[in-house]
Amino acid sequence: MSKKIFIVIVLTVALFTQLHGKTFLRAATWDEAEGAKWVKEVFSKYEQMNPQVKINVQSITQGYDDKIITSLAGGTPPDLFMWWDYPRLASLDVLTPLENLVDLSNIDPMLVKWVSYNGHVWGIPKDWTTRVIWFNKEVFDKYGVPYPDNNWTWKEFREVAKKLTHPEEKVWGFLVTPYVYEWEGYVRMNGGSYLSPDTSTMNGYLNSKETIEAIEFLTNLYLIDGVSPSPSLISASGGSYAMFESGKVAMIDDGVWFIGYMRSRNPSLTIQDLAKKFGCVFPPHPEGKQLKVMIHNSAWVIPKNSKNKEIALDIIRFLAKEGGRTMAEGGWAFPIDMKIAEEMKLYEDPILGTFLKLLPYAVEDPSFLKRSDWSEKFEQYIADAFDLIMLRKATVEEALNKAVEESEKALGRK
Repeated sequence: MSKKIFIVIVLTVALFTQLHGKTFLRAATWDEAEGAKWVKEVFSKYEQMNPQVKINVQSITQGYDDKIITSLAGGTPPDLFMWWDYPRLASLDVLTPLENLVDLSNIDPMLVKWVSYNGHVWGIPKDWTTRVIWFNKEVFDKYGVPYPDNNWTWKEFREVAKKLTHPEEKVWGFLVTPYVYEWEGYVRMNGGSYLSPDTSTMNGYLNSKETIEAIEFLTNLYLIDGVSPSPSLISASGGSYAMFESGKVAMIDDGVWFIGYMRSRNPSLTIQDLAKKFGCVFPPHPEGKQLKVMIHNSAWVIPKNSKNKEIALDIIRFLAKEGGRTMAEGGWAFPIDMKIAEEMKLYEDPILGTFLKLLPYAVEDPSFLKRSDWSEKFEQYIADAFDLIMLRKATVEEALNKAVEESEKALGRK
């Protein structure tokens, strides 16, 4: 775009705003069509209450993080935008802390913790999900295996997965997906950790007995028990959801996204319809230890240099008070105010209730919220270690020790 054309556009927008007496704000989201539709639905309620304000929703589905950071560096960020990696932007001093500006009392305290870093609250939660074990009832019925309940151990889980594995029929009990973020819940429930309490190192924590046990439990499902198909077979079969839906995999560890996948294939599908074929329960836990799960969430944040900061703050206050009701009633997301979940009787739902009941078991201090350099100084080396293990190139202990060594080098200690 030429400089002259850009100036014309800016002047046109300014003239339109002046003529119509409206203030225009930009709100950026990575949501695609359906998700963006519900974002607009929520904002339209604010606009009805504040007719002098118009919120233009920008759906950025490719390169979202880079484009947001570029806009921040260039001084042209959206007035509010969705985000999840709060330490990354908080360390750059480009976000507005909200704890003294917004009433957070309607938001579940666990969700507030997951949008906090370094003593400040950086966003108002928008979407969130805990992780459950989804199971295909038809596969369980086929092999005469009872449905699991919420109180099962790692040992019991392994036995169930073995009973459901029949490679000769191209059926596997579970899908092993080695992701650092997702597996942290299993590590934490076994008393392990990726980082030291002071967050300075992984040495003695990532390679601790408890962490090694947790990673062995997960990787041995594939390496020893053989209950999971190979990554190449998963890819050739259309992906994890396709294998699970078709009954080629009996169980998956996943969030609420599976519901979205099924509705993308059948828009009229209800939760009651889904529950006829699929169920979900709490993840298994080590014998005698407390369950811990990870949350996936996003939140609305405000840049410090928002051009319409006071109105953006008013919108954020509206979102905190609204509590996620609109999106929950539309079946798109869980509310952030659990009183709304109770009013809607979501806890009684055999599918949705499982996610809600897991929220109190969430890890309270996930590693990604502890350091702004988590990804480049720590996470990438854990991911490399998982790859070595799954490729049978190193034992769990060897791979995790190597990850610690590489992290220490990146920190300038070796």
